[in-house]
Formats: sequence, structure tokens, C-alpha cells
Amino acid sequence: MKGALIILIFASTLALKGQDTYQDSLLYMLEKAPNDSVRFMLNRKLSLYNFNNDRRKSFEYNESALEIARKNKKMLDIAACLSTKGYLLNKEDRYGEALKCFMEGFRLAENPATEMQAWSTPAKADPHRYRMEVLAGLHHELGHVMRSTGNNGEAIRQFRICLQYLDKALPTSHNSALMNIGATYLDQNILDSAMYYERKAIAKKHPTYRPTMFKYMGDVFFRLGNIDSARYFYYKGVNSALRLKSLSQLITNQMGLTQIYLAEKNPDSSLFYARSFMAGFQELHGNPVKDINISIAYELLYRAFELSHQQDSTLKYLRLSFVSRDSINSARIRNLTQYQNLTFNEQLRLEELEKERLETQGKIRTYSLLAGLFVILLVAGGFYRQSRQKQKANKILQSAYSKLQATQSQLIQSEKMASLGELTAGIAHEIQNPLNFVNNFSEVSADLIEDLNEEIDKGETGEVKVLAADLKQNLEKIIHHGKRASGIVKGMLEHSRAGSGEKIPTDMNALADEYLRLAYHGLKAKDKSFNADFKLEADPDLPKVNVVPQDFGRVLLNLINNAFFAVSEKAKKNSENYKPQVVVSTHFPPYKGEQKGVSSPLEGGRVVSIRVRDNGPGIPHEIKDKIFQPFFTTKPTGEGTGLGLSLSYDIVTKGHGGELKVETEEGEGEGTEFIIVLPIID
Repeated sequence: MKGALIILIFASTLALKGQDTYQDSLLYMLEKAPNDSVRFMLNRKLSLYNFNNDRRKSFEYNESALEIARKNKKMLDIAACLSTKGYLLNKEDRYGEALKCFMEGFRLAENPATEMQAWSTPAKADPHRYRMEVLAGLHHELGHVMRSTGNNGEAIRQFRICLQYLDKALPTSHNSALMNIGATYLDQNILDSAMYYERKAIAKKHPTYRPTMFKYMGDVFFRLGNIDSARYFYYKGVNSALRLKSLSQLITNQMGLTQIYLAEKNPDSSLFYARSFMAGFQELHGNPVKDINISIAYELLYRAFELSHQQDSTLKYLRLSFVSRDSINSARIRNLTQYQNLTFNEQLRLEELEKERLETQGKIRTYSLLAGLFVILLVAGGFYRQSRQKQKANKILQSAYSKLQATQSQLIQSEKMASLGELTAGIAHEIQNPLNFVNNFSEVSADLIEDLNEEIDKGETGEVKVLAADLKQNLEKIIHHGKRASGIVKGMLEHSRAGSGEKIPTDMNALADEYLRLAYHGLKAKDKSFNADFKLEADPDLPKVNVVPQDFGRVLLNLINNAFFAVSEKAKKNSENYKPQVVVSTHFPPYKGEQKGVSSPLEGGRVVSIRVRDNGPGIPHEIKDKIFQPFFTTKPTGEGTGLGLSLSYDIVTKGHGGELKVETEEGEGEGTEFIIVLPIID
């Protein structure tokens, strides 16, 4: 075991040193650089290359790039360099200086004119989208400062704003905002939310910060007391960091392994990883992530030596831990004070600017009124006439707007009524079957009574008993089918009572089965020629889910109706060799892995999924992204309002915190599959 650990640390050293030739090449080109633009780009590359391996060098190269950008007035490049500088300053707990960098960076990057003032915009890239990428980075790094200073709510808000800007940025843009939202929840010991966002971050499969994502997942499991899972993620983090040659991410996972082996009272392994962590920390020349500093390294060594019963080393590192912690805490207090003073002074400055702005506006308003008074008197007649015309135009616009609102309400109501009509047709068909049995057996019973009376008159007691037995059997069947009809009505009444918007634990298998049958019978009632195979593949382990049954029934009915419509349309065009089929399936994924075909950012064992699959013609690629938009429909005029999928999407995502997505293959492929993913909230 010990030999394997020595091999691992030797491999780590080789891996992290293996690309020095790349840095040497950059330095050689920097010496020969013909102009400032090339010097700027090379300094930026050198800064990013050392970002996770030598923070001191990264800072120096970034400062050189910033100086060149300022000299040439490349405003967007200045903002990008300030974002990097603020991040590195935050790692040194210099929060006030970091905040100044971000404030200047925002002032530059928020100006659209800076889009044409950058060397670093990728070739053939949209300058506007690159500016959005810079703004996303500024909000992301500001979130780090908020998190470091204990302002967790504002940190999460900044990370979310970063994600909004990323949606508008270049397609290649990415960062670790999801990971850091999870880390912020981890700071607050909100472990379920931390695990949720770390899983979402890992699912994005961006390699840059993947080792740190594994580290945070290990931290979550460590706090939950699941040592094996924590160890698994820390080792994944070590291997991933080695592949990326990222020293900062390597040592954070080594720190996690040290904590595990200390908890297991394993002196050799804990001492090995504590030493590895200290060596990497000293080489990095900076803190790798929030709250990990030199005092932590000393403390881990002190605890490891204590396990090994090496008293001299134990006392040495215990003393170093206390001294460094006092020094760091003092510096942190000074930096926090500076940060708070800066934010207070900035608030005073903003209030003074606002006061000056209001005073200036007041003066301008006064002068404008005096100057305009004369003009108003001259054009009073014309202005009055124009005012009347505007009033008339406003009335016309108001009328048109009212009509538009009424039309929209009618369309929404039409969609609801269409769903109600389909549901009613299905219910009618369901009730009609037992009623037909009741009517048939009632008529037969009436005939039996006449025969019974005749046999009584004849005195044939044997025949009387036979007829009475038949009559009793008919009455039992009438009671059975009457109860069946009553059960159907009772079930629908229960759904009606649940329509108040209150979420209740619901058996999704039963709900899916009920609406699958209702949808089929409803369409069958409207079109006698309609026919299709349908089945429910229910997961027997599916737990109950808190939903509004009536609302969710509308979602299922809409998706199933669309599936039946799709296979019906395909059958009309290819009726010989084609067998229309609709399958509704439910799944409860296991705790880990993507099993049973479920793949979702909500995945992690605490979700259920409902799938509606058909073998219809599929959805064309060019309209796939539009199907959830209100009023978008591919059905013929008069057969659809275009609101069904939009309302279903809102019910699933906004009403139940889930996801609704589509997978489809146009042509002779596998048809279309709508996937609903719902979280299980205990």
C-alpha cells in the first residue's frame, strides 16, 4: 500500500511538470513578440496556464497584460484582465481590492461600445456575445467575493446572473457557476441543495473544474457520514486533476483524503496525504479555494503526526497552526474591514451622485418649464387638437388591446374546454360499458320475471327455482357493473376535489393508467375508425409524488392525445405495414448512474420520470425548439390552439419544479418521446 502511494505521488509530480515545454515556448515567443497585441495575448495565455499551478506567476503575467491593454485603450480586454485579477486577489483574502477590480470591470464591460475595443475576441466570433462572456465572468468572480465575505445569498444571486449571461455568450463559453452555487449551499450545510447543484455541474461535462466538483461531492458525502462515497469522489478528483495538470485542484482532493484517513485513524495514509497537500500548497503560492489556507495544512500535519505518536513533530505543527491561524485571522479582519469601508464609501458616493443627479434634473426641469411656457402658449390650439387625436387613438388602441386580451382568454379557455371535451368523451365511454351491461341484464331479468310468473301459474316449482337462480345471477351482475360505474364517477370526483391547487401524494402509475385509457376512449368516441395499440409500463417501485392530480392529469392527457394524433396521421399515410403504438412508462431511477434510460440534471435517485412514447413520424428538427412556445401548433386549422404543450410545460416546470423535454427522430426513426422528470420532496 505504501509503495503504491509513493508511485502515485511520483506520477503526480511528473504529470504536473510535463508541460513546462509549453510555457517555455510561450516565453520564447514573448521575447520575439513584434507588437503589443501579440504581447498581450501571450501574457494572458501565460497567466491562464499558471492559473491553477502558480498563483504568483499567474498574477504577474495578468498584470503585464492589463498594463498593455490600458496603454492601448482596449477596454473590454481591461475588463477581462480585471476579472482575473479580482479572482486572484480574493484568493489572498484581499476583498476590498478585488471589489475595486470588479466595479471598474463592470463599468467597462456594460458599455456596448467596448465590443470593438478588444484583441481577445476569438476570430469570426460575435463581439456582442464575447462581451456577454466577459460580463458572465465578472458576475462569477464577484460571487466568489460575496461567498468569501459570508454574504451567501448575494453570492448565489451573482452566480445565477452569471448563468443568465452565459446563455447569451459564445457557444464555447462555460464556467463553474453551478458548482459554486452548490459550494455556497455546502458552506451553509444545506447538503441536499449542495448535492443537487454539484450533480448538475458534473452533468455539464466541462473538464476545467471537474476535479473541484468531485471534491465538493466528496465533502457532501463526508458530512453525511458516507466515508466510502466520499473517498470515491476524492480519488476521482485526484485522477481528474492529474489529467488536467491542475495543482490547485489536486491538493484540495488530497486534503479531503487526508481528512478521511484521519477520521479512520490511519497514520500512514493520513501523513502521506497531509505532506502531499503541504508540498502542493507551497508550490501553488496561493490559496486553492475558499477557507483553505496554510493554517489548514499545518493543522492536518499536526493531527497526522499525533496519530503516528511523533511528539516533536506534533508540537511543531500545532504551534505553527496556531501562529499562522492568528496571523491569517488578523489579516482577514483587516481585509474585511477594508472591504466593508469600501462598500460603505461606495454607498455614500452613490447616494451623493444620486443627490446631484436629482438636483440637476430639478434645475433642468425648471428651465425647461420656463422656456416651454411661451411655446405652449403659442401652440395651445394645435396642441389641444393633437391631444384630442391622441385620445381618440388611445381609445382605439385600448379597444384593440381589450379585444386581444379577450381573444387570448378565449383561446386559453378553448384549450381547457378541448381537454375537458376529450376527457368527457373518455369518461362517457368508460361509463357506457357498465351501463350497457346494466341495461342488457335488466332487460333479460324483466323477461325472466315474465317466464317465472308463467311457471308459477303452471305450478312448475323446478323451473321456478332455475329461473330464480338466473334472475339472482343477473341481479348480481347488475350490482357489479353498477359499482364499476360508481367507482369511475367516484374517481373523477376525487380528481375534481383535488383541483384546488393543493399538492397531495399521488400514485403516478394509477394516474397514468387512468388518463391513458381515457385519452384512447375519448379519441375512439370522436373517430370510430381510429385504432392504435397502447400500453402502460409501470415501475412497481415508483413512490408517490406530491402533485396537483387534476393539473397533472391535464398534462398527461395532452401528451397522450398528441401521441395518438401523431400515430393516427402516420397510419393514414401508411396503413399497410405500419402498426401505430403509444407507450406510457414510469421510472424510479436508482441512487447512482443513468439507468432505465433516464438522463436529467435532476437525476440522483430523488426523481421519478414519466415517459410518453409513440412511433409516429417524429418532429422536424427545425421546429423542435418551438413546440413549447404559446400558440405554436402543427395541427390543421381548427384542430389545435397551440397552447396545450405550453400549458403543460408551465404546469410541470413552474407548478411542480420538474422538467419537460422531448426526444424525437423525424422520418422512419423511433418517433417521439416526451419525458417528464419530477423531484421527490420528502
